[in-house]
Amino acid sequence: MKYYKQMISLTLLTIFFTGCNPPERSIGMTTWSDDGTEFKFYLGTEQAIDVVKKWDQLQSDGMWKESLELFADTATVTYQSGETVKASEMTEMARKRDSNMKANNVDYKWTLQGAFSVDLDPTRGGEHVYTDYLMTYDDGNEKGGVNAALRFYVIEGRIVTINQFNQGIIME
Repeated sequence: MKYYKQMISLTLLTIFFTGCNPPERSIGMTTWSDDGTEFKFYLGTEQAIDVVKKWDQLQSDGMWKESLELFADTATVTYQSGETVKASEMTEMARKRDSNMKANNVDYKWTLQGAFSVDLDPTRGGEHVYTDYLMTYDDGNEKGGVNAALRFYVIEGRIVTINQFNQGIIME
């Protein structure tokens, strides 16, 4: 009888724990895989988003060396023009740009508006973090802005690629 009660208790606990872990939900489709295989998207993790948020904060604070440390050694950045550069080249360009804007009293900001992460295969690692930015520019004579979508690919806490897509904003 004692074993029977233990067996029932163990069975109920097993049912309880397996019932609390619903299967991961997948949606959409993509052929971004190395071999062109079609995959679904899964929700990513907060950790990948935190890497991108940390990069954004370091860039905003002008901590160029520290922001560069978040990149993989072979990381690349592709601008909206299609030009691809090394992460170090993008970081140096941003440093010079921000220094020039500050020296000329230009109000220039990149503001992170939102981010989410998706994963093609949670068993393989690597997540795509999508971000929305609002860039604003005001030099006292001209105002401008851009809605920018940056797509980061993050593997094991390191940024591997960034792809940038922009839409101009008409400011009046």
